[in-house]
Amino acid sequence: MLLRAFAKINLDLKILGRRTDGYREIRTILQTIDWYDEIRIEPADTFQFVSAGLPLEPANDASNLVVRAVREFERATGVTVHAHVELVKNIPAGAGLGGGSADAAVTFMGLQQMYGNMLSSTKFLTSLRSLGSDVPFFAVGGRALGTGRGDEVVPQDDEANYWLVVVHPPLHISTVEAYSWLTVSGESNTIKGFYNPSAPGREVDLPGNDFESAVFEHHPVLKDIQSALLREGARQALLSGSGSALFGRFDRQEEAVNAASQLRQYGTARVTRPLSRLEYLRSVFIRTA
Repeated sequence: MLLRAFAKINLDLKILGRRTDGYREIRTILQTIDWYDEIRIEPADTFQFVSAGLPLEPANDASNLVVRAVREFERATGVTVHAHVELVKNIPAGAGLGGGSADAAVTFMGLQQMYGNMLSSTKFLTSLRSLGSDVPFFAVGGRALGTGRGDEVVPQDDEANYWLVVVHPPLHISTVEAYSWLTVSGESNTIKGFYNPSAPGREVDLPGNDFESAVFEHHPVLKDIQSALLREGARQALLSGSGSALFGRFDRQEEAVNAASQLRQYGTARVTRPLSRLEYLRSVFIRTA
């Protein structure tokens, strides 16, 4: 079984407040893009996990989301997984592109198919939610609204007639770290970035990312990248998730290619495009035997 785990970007991300369970309430627009890790699953005598490509996050195999997905599948089904799972990592970790979450979701989807769809849709979704806030999105793909912790996913009408330049500088930002930067010093229950539609400048709810002010303060080069994307003609340039990757949205492929050539001074600058839901779901399973 050969699968693709596609990355995502956040076309909009608002932090609404702190939940009683300790997580933050968010509202975000998620979009799958044509940049992927590869996962191969083959029957074996025992469970084995190997990886190649970019470094994993975390480096400890037992804590890796692919391994956690296998263990969650075993817990949910009562089946002992006998499979060799190989991950080829292309999506950088700590970039806000959802690579680890995509790997977990697609591994779980692959096992669900391999073992004959043992879980109901409700139990399947519950397991994905237990693996991470944005993991359920990767069972949907395309463009979707994420609310709650980001794990309550509602498909939206697709819009995929544009191009993207995704810029990833050599920076790793953990989501936990980024949230800590939003917390007002000495006031653990006050978040600087909470979304307030009545605040100055928020009379019109324009797309944006509430992490940007805090993350840019700690890493000014990210603001420079955003400005460079806009100078190169992007009609939108935003941080994805909590960073460190940013994306610029372009109307034409040639514009995106030209912009990427200028942005490579900051690190990786990749030309990609959004995937509609149908294209995404057709592209996850490449080959099964």
